[in-house]
Amino acid sequence: MNHSRNIPISAFILIGGKSERFGSEKWRANINGKSVLDRIWDGCMYFEERIVIGKEKPKDFKKPFICDQLEIQAPINGLYTAIQHAEDDWIQLVSCDLPLIDTDVFQILWNTKTQESDAVIPLTNNRHQVTCALYHKRILNYLESAIYENDFSLLSLIKNLKITKVNFNSDKRFWNMNTKKNLGEISNYLANKL
Repeated sequence: MNHSRNIPISAFILIGGKSERFGSEKWRANINGKSVLDRIWDGCMYFEERIVIGKEKPKDFKKPFICDQLEIQAPINGLYTAIQHAEDDWIQLVSCDLPLIDTDVFQILWNTKTQESDAVIPLTNNRHQVTCALYHKRILNYLESAIYENDFSLLSLIKNLKITKVNFNSDKRFWNMNTKKNLGEISNYLANKL
C-alpha cells in the first residue's frame, strides 16, 4: 500500500445544492471561525488539484471553479461535470454536507481502490456515502444513460457499478450537515473536542 501523502487526482467539491433545509448557502456557513468550504478544501489538501463545482461562480470567488454542465438540481450533475472535466482515471467527489471530512478519509479511499472498482464508497451506519466517494471515469456511460432516463439518484446509479465499500461504522467525520441545528451540533462537538 502506498501511504505517501499525495493523491495524484483531482478532488471536486460540490457547492451546487439549493440548501433549502439549511436556509442559506451551506458552503459559506461558519464553523468555529472557518467556512465549511475552507474546512473541506483543507481536507482535500493532498490531492493534485482541487476544484469547486456549482451552478454559477459566486462573486469574488478565488478558488478554481467550474459550472455544472446540466440544468438538473442533483449531485449526479456534479459527478457528471467532474468526470467530463477530469484528466485522470479517477475523481474524488465530496459535497459541502460533510464539514468534518479529513485527509485520512480520502487516503483510506484512495488506498482501497482496485483495478476492478468503478467506485470506492464509504459506508457509515449502513448508508452509502455516495457524495464522498471515488469514481472511475469508465462510469460515464452509466451516468449518461441514468441522466437520459431522468434517474438522478446516485444510490440507484451505484447498483449498476462494481463498487468497493469501506466501512467507517458510525464515524463522526461523516456527520451530515443539512440544517442550522446540525451546524450548531457540529460546532459544539468541535468546541468540546478542543
